[in-house]
Amino acid sequence: MIRVRFGLIILFLFCWCASIAQDLYTARGYWEESNKDSYKKISEKKQRSELLTDNEQLYLADYENYLLTYYQRMPKEEQKKFELMKSTWDQELTQSKDAPKQPPLNSDKQEFTWRSKDHFHNGLYGLYYGITLVAITKPSNSLSGGLPLITAGLWQLGPVLNPKKYEGIDPTTMRAAGAGKFLGLGYGLALGFAIAGNSSDNENLTLGLSTLGSIGLGEVAFQIQKRKKYSEGYVELMRHYGFLGPAVGLLTVVAAENDNANVAGASVLVGGIGGLYLGSRAARKYDYTIGDVYAIRSLTWIYTGIGFALGGQLAEGGDRNRELFLLPAVTAVAGTIFGQRMVKGINLTPRQGGVLNLASGGAALIGLGLVTSFKTESVGVLIGVPSVFALITHQLIFHNYKMKNLQKKNQLGSNSKYPSYFSFQVNPENYFVNLKQNPERLVMTDGRPVMSNPIVKLNFTF
Repeated sequence: MIRVRFGLIILFLFCWCASIAQDLYTARGYWEESNKDSYKKISEKKQRSELLTDNEQLYLADYENYLLTYYQRMPKEEQKKFELMKSTWDQELTQSKDAPKQPPLNSDKQEFTWRSKDHFHNGLYGLYYGITLVAITKPSNSLSGGLPLITAGLWQLGPVLNPKKYEGIDPTTMRAAGAGKFLGLGYGLALGFAIAGNSSDNENLTLGLSTLGSIGLGEVAFQIQKRKKYSEGYVELMRHYGFLGPAVGLLTVVAAENDNANVAGASVLVGGIGGLYLGSRAARKYDYTIGDVYAIRSLTWIYTGIGFALGGQLAEGGDRNRELFLLPAVTAVAGTIFGQRMVKGINLTPRQGGVLNLASGGAALIGLGLVTSFKTESVGVLIGVPSVFALITHQLIFHNYKMKNLQKKNQLGSNSKYPSYFSFQVNPENYFVNLKQNPERLVMTDGRPVMSNPIVKLNFTF
């Protein structure tokens, strides 16, 4: 037994050290090191064939060896991420240089401005915490009506009661905190069901765990985001996976025809933890924008609808086909995976991602309206037609944004004075034209005939 414990401790320490080592050598860190001003100035000086001093030559040689060692020690995933994201980060660097200088951090323009929805969310969660407190403690009638309002007010007064906590935050910090509160509330409920089941005697335990989970996970998310400053896309992808995992877990339990509330709660909780872990891994492999995640989320919803439509169609006329609930679980995961692959390298803006969501939802409503007009009773048709409408609209608009964003990327550098354009044109009909072409009309190059009507035409303008 002692050997087993010792082995587990060694394994834990090894994994911990490995994770630290991976965090030390990252793609973003390597890019930042290779773009340091002192190194770039000397490197550019060497490229211009200017004479370097002895100290500059030594510094350049040592620093290049350091960069080589850094790159070799990076995990393969980070090396691939660097090759994929280098051009995007270079553009950010160029844009930051061209942008006007921002005012100092202590100026009023840089301070976080509380929005109406921030006040509303704080008050709403405070109200829920008060309601659960009343349900657990069962105070007098006079206090039970006012206690939820008191807790709602206290949560809105958070920035006043503890101003240091909210120093240096931004909208992404509040987004992370809000996601943590909501997910924590759900995970707390799941933990309560996993422990106590659906017994009415243990309702207070379930409500209490939901409140503790919401407060705890919300605070953890707030502090991590405040310290590490993850991107909006990172936070939104974590939120997406935080919902996806429990949904897949719950659908799996339903498909297994297990009505035990303890099992359902445990599945939701395990799915949530697994979802957050997978979301963190996915967000570290690629720097998704918030627009990318909006597109991923809408595609996941569409694929889930298609899964329910297939399951509903197959279940018609049968009894208790609950195993078909695995179909939407599988299609939901497939939608997320396909969405992640689809958006890589596109860098959708928040507006583009929002339009994708809005248009897909509108198309689904149109499809639902058409199906309702025909008064069909088929579940597969009721869900499938709106899902197909949404999918077609989603892909058409995404393709349009993809072409626009890729065209911007194909412009050499970020200097708009000298844009470059690349076009590719195929004319298969020229094959038959060339067969009928007179020999005297052939263009001769180095004694070899060249077709005057090319089948494939590449045009590069700069």
